[in-house]
Amino acid sequence: MTDARLTALDSELAIVFPGTWATIPLHDEEAARRRVARLVTERVGRADRLARTRRTVRDELDKLVALAIDSDAFALALSMEILPGVPFPASIVMGREKWPDGSSGSVQERLAAAFPAGDPLDLSFGPARRASSVRQTRYEEQSAPELLADYRFAAPDESCVIHVRVNAPMAVEPELYLELFDAIVDSISFRPPLERPAELR
Repeated sequence: MTDARLTALDSELAIVFPGTWATIPLHDEEAARRRVARLVTERVGRADRLARTRRTVRDELDKLVALAIDSDAFALALSMEILPGVPFPASIVMGREKWPDGSSGSVQERLAAAFPAGDPLDLSFGPARRASSVRQTRYEEQSAPELLADYRFAAPDESCVIHVRVNAPMAVEPELYLELFDAIVDSISFRPPLERPAELR
């Protein structure tokens, strides 16, 4: 894979995406709709015969954006290509969650207690839990495996849990896809939060 790039998803977190990805602004619904419309036109094309395809893709992406906003996510990224000319449909949504009441112990112990169904991972930034599943989804006249994966790990100050939700339709080799997303999540890096101006403190 080529063209892996470090992408800042908010003021404190960055990630390395392989291939071509697009980020969608979630702080402004109108800006998100404009970004989706522009992406659909760029990827699908402007030809009249593609109008139905553009509408279908736009509606699906608008639903994804709405779900991300409703869940108070802070980042949404859409995969376009894994290599030039090689489509790779996938989405990553990131949000913050509260620790369950009564959570105590080390980060690893707290994650295991809160998300017992997940597999333990030892990532570059610390322990994480990953729960994944594969389901058959129908696309037009054929069906294909769809990979769903949920990664959870502690924020650097341990004040909350960061939840990374991966959705990869048409994941014809789910195990390989999962290895790729493990590596993408492992690339996450954190930066110190920006200092607030004195007049805002």
